[in-house]
Amino acid sequence: MKYTLDEIDLTILRKMQENCRLTVKELAQKIHLSPTPTFERLRKLERNGFIKQYSAILDAEKLNRGFMVICCISTKNINKVITDNFRQKVQEWNEVSECYNTSGEYDFMMKVYVNGMKEYQEFILNKVGVLDYISKVQSIFIMDSMKDCYGIPV
Repeated sequence: MKYTLDEIDLTILRKMQENCRLTVKELAQKIHLSPTPTFERLRKLERNGFIKQYSAILDAEKLNRGFMVICCISTKNINKVITDNFRQKVQEWNEVSECYNTSGEYDFMMKVYVNGMKEYQEFILNKVGVLDYISKVQSIFIMDSMKDCYGIPV
């Protein structure tokens, strides 16, 4: 059964993206409902998969991971076996925060956080570079972040 979102559901999603640590009481006040229906709507959004998880946004600089790189990867050929293998490898790499299977010139695009150029070089040589199906790696070094929005427009 498909769940249709109404304006109250969308408002709940917006408020939870802004601050997922809101109590049900605080959320209820913000959306002008009592706590019980607010709690029921929130649980329904979770059960229906609109809210996948709750997490904290960490400061990469303070964690000595402020060197961010967009790493674009091409493979010699692309098929399910290669994609599945790469997906499994990426899950093991702590340096990678996001990875996408893309169309166009590159097959995969990763967001990599490390503490500097030397650590990135080691990541490329010892993890990415050992995969025999990789044909090309292009690194885009991030100089500054102009906008960090971790939510989805709703």
